[in-house]
Order: sequence, then structure tokens, then C-alpha cells
Amino acid sequence: MHKNLKTTILISITGGLVIGLVVALINPGKFPAVGFITAAMITALSLFLLQYVTNKLGGNRQLTVAVFLAFSLRLFIGILLFSLLPSFGYDEPYNNAGYLYLDAYQRDTDAWNLAQSDAPVTAAFQEEFSTDQYGGLLTLTAGVYRFLSPDGHRPLLILILTSFFGALGIPFFWNAVKHRWDEKIANASMWIFALYPESIILGASQMREPILIGLSAIAFWGVSVWDISRKNSITAVSISLLSMVFISSKAAVAIFAAISVWFWLDHVLDRSNKLVRWFSWVSLILLILASVFLGWNWLVDSSKYDLYLMESASGRIQWELELIGEKYQVPFIISYGVAQPVLPATIVYPGIPLTRAVSIFRAAGWYMLIPLLITGFLLFWKRSNKKDKRILFLFSLTIILWTFISSARAGGDQWDNPRYRSIFLAWMAFAAGWTWVKTITKHSFWLWRIVLVEIIYSGFFIQWYLSRYYGLFKRMDFWPMIKLLLAIGAVILVGGFIFDIGYARFKESDHRLE
Repeated sequence: MHKNLKTTILISITGGLVIGLVVALINPGKFPAVGFITAAMITALSLFLLQYVTNKLGGNRQLTVAVFLAFSLRLFIGILLFSLLPSFGYDEPYNNAGYLYLDAYQRDTDAWNLAQSDAPVTAAFQEEFSTDQYGGLLTLTAGVYRFLSPDGHRPLLILILTSFFGALGIPFFWNAVKHRWDEKIANASMWIFALYPESIILGASQMREPILIGLSAIAFWGVSVWDISRKNSITAVSISLLSMVFISSKAAVAIFAAISVWFWLDHVLDRSNKLVRWFSWVSLILLILASVFLGWNWLVDSSKYDLYLMESASGRIQWELELIGEKYQVPFIISYGVAQPVLPATIVYPGIPLTRAVSIFRAAGWYMLIPLLITGFLLFWKRSNKKDKRILFLFSLTIILWTFISSARAGGDQWDNPRYRSIFLAWMAFAAGWTWVKTITKHSFWLWRIVLVEIIYSGFFIQWYLSRYYGLFKRMDFWPMIKLLLAIGAVILVGGFIFDIGYARFKESDHRLE
């Protein structure tokens, strides 16, 4: 037997036995041996597939470590939360049962009930289950419980699967970026993709997003390898999109639209004649306008509903919305949603330590990612390669649109909004990784300016929230503070732009003197 295969099998079996033992102890069911065997089998198979795919896609040691770390972190945090939430979470049914998300608790409970009934597990597609409007994840979960865990409800088995999918996309994503761009950008993007806090928390929960993130990375890879193997490209895109339809048809449509436009820009546009190019551009513009027209009412209705829920839940928000007037309420709620999870609020809010730690972890990840995304949008215009400039513009536009769509769909909610946004993590991770490499190699100051603005803004809001929750310090009125912060941000950014122009001219004149 080949040495690498022996190592792969040994790691898989060892990992399976360890997790099997953990499940048998923490989530035993009626017969702990069943839990041990089932968890060991699923974990061993997951580890084997992750190692196989990583080696097949030419992964280096850095990629291997990232894949193993991503899987382990998600599973470890998931098991830890499952164990701690009943004792240290809020006194709510879902926390008491070991679930971080209410959606996960409700869907998983329905899946267990379906598995215990006489109905086929595919009944999730035939009947309307409010806990899973698509039916796919409910069916998959019910199938695991019915056929692999009939003696007991074991949510940890589903955590193994979500951890697996959370890590599965990493080698595909790394290989795609390496092939289409270069290894430095691939490595930087890969680490962001693997360790993004929101993705880790979702992978540590019984949610659909980890599956969608992993599948979207496979579709991402499929587009990038079209010029190497059309068969592999078509297979990867087809399987990943069909699987996504099973989990979430709306997400599948959004991913399909994004990769279709990318494919057209990368592989079709430059090879077409002038007439076809003009026809393609007109068709794309009409398609975007049609999508906006068809989806606008849905977005507005969703925003109004979420606005109502947010007003009902928070007297402070209701007061602020009355101040700004009805005309600006929807823009306010969408902007507030983009900022979620709000880092200053999560730091200051006097909540339970365990859930505060989770909230701070999620918020810190988003607030570290935002400066990279903004800087990337500012930097890619300088690209000399026209095709790369088009692709980077598309990615930036996709991220911006999906971020605002997610915010409009989920309003200011600090849980739903970020998880909807994370579906396009591959695009965000690439943009952030590209920005980081270009910032370091080109010695750009823009990232540090954006970070400075964010630190100042966060500092003001931390003081504002300290005053709000604890009565410390004198608090500025909200809107005057916003105007002051906008002025400070404008001074830093405009000043940076003027400095760059002056510095470029100085270097040019200095070069001429030489």
C-alpha cells in the first residue's frame, strides 16, 4: 500500500475513533455503541475525502493544515457549544437543547420527529415545513437520524457533516485562485476563507450555510478550470448547483448568476466578434434590470416586515426611526444591517459571557474583512490587464449587491443578516486576499487609512454604547455624532488621495532628475 494512502487511512480512522468516543459520551442516545460507530464512520469518511481532495488538487502543506484546522475548529466549537449552552446560555428552549441558532433547533427537531414517523423522509419536499422552506436539509437530517441513528436524537452527527462541508470548499477554492491568479493570492484568500469567524460558527451549527459555502467554492473552481478541462468544469458546476438547489434554490440562483457572468467575462467576451459583444452587454443589462424589477417588491416587503420586527423588539430603535422619519427608515435599516454584527455593541452589551464571546468573535471577523473589501474596490481600478479589471469589478459588484440584498432581506437582524451574506464567502475571501497581497507588494497606504477610519468610528460608538448601557460619560446625540464621523472619514480619505497624487508627482520628478 502506498505510504500516503496508509497515512491518510490512519489519520481518518484515528480521527473517527476520537470523535466517535466523544459522541458516545456527550450525545449517547439509547445505545451509546450506535452513536460511537455512526460518528466514527462519518468522521473517518469525512477526513478521508478531505485529504483525498486536497492531495488531488495539488495542495501544499499550508493547504493541508488549513483544511484540517478548518474541519477541526468547526467540529470542536460545535461540540463545545452543544455542551456549554444548556448550562451557560440563555434560558431558552434552543439554548437549553444545545443549539446556538433557533432555526437549527426547530429544523433539527422536525427532522427527528420526521425520522421517527412512518412518513418517508422525502415528505419534507411534499409538505410545507415552516422550519425548512426548501426541504433539502430537513430531508438530509431526517435521513441521517432514521438510517444511522434510529435509537436516539444525535445533533452532533449533523455537526460532523456541516464541519465537513465547511472545510470541503477550501482545496477547490485554493486551486481555483492559484490557477486563475497566483499562489500568493491563493494562500492569503484560502486562510480568510478557512478561518472567517462567521463561517466557523455556522459550520459549528446545524445550518444550511456551511453546505452552500462549500458547494459555491466548488462552482467557483469549476469556472476557473474551464480552459484546462471542460469536462471537469461542467461536472463541478453542474453537481454543485444541483446540490445547492436541494438545499436552497434562491442561493443556487444567485450563485449561478454570479458564475455565469464571470464565465462570460473570462471565457467568452474576448473571443466574440463586435456584434456578439454588444448583444451580450445589452442582454446582461436587460437581465439585471429584469432581476431588479422582479425582485424589488419582495425586497421592499421583506425590509418592511423586518423593520416592523426590529421596532417591536427595540424601543431605542423605534425612537431613532421616529427621529429620521418614515422616508429614510428602509435605508437606515439596510445600513444598520450591513454593520451587523455591530462590534462596538457586542463588546459593550451586558449579555451572558458565552453568547457575548460568540458575538464578539463574529463581529471582529466582519470588521476585519470590511477594510479589505473597501480597499480592494479602490485598488483594482489600477490593474493594467483589462480582463482582470473586469473580473475584479464583477466580484466587487457581486459582493456589494449581495451584502445589501442580505441586509434588505434580513433587516437589522444580527444573526440572519450575516449568515445570508456568508453564502458568497468565496468571492469575499478572494477580494480580501487579493487586497492583502497587493497592499503588501505595492506598499499601498489605503488599507491602513480605511482601518484608521474604522478604529475611530468604533471608538466613538464604543463610548456611545457605554453611555447608553451603563450611563458612563456624556453621550453625543446620535445624528450630530454621525455627521462628525462622516467629516472625519472624509478628511482622512480625501487627504490620503491628495497625498498619493503629490507623492506620485514627487517620485516622477525625482526620477526625471536622475
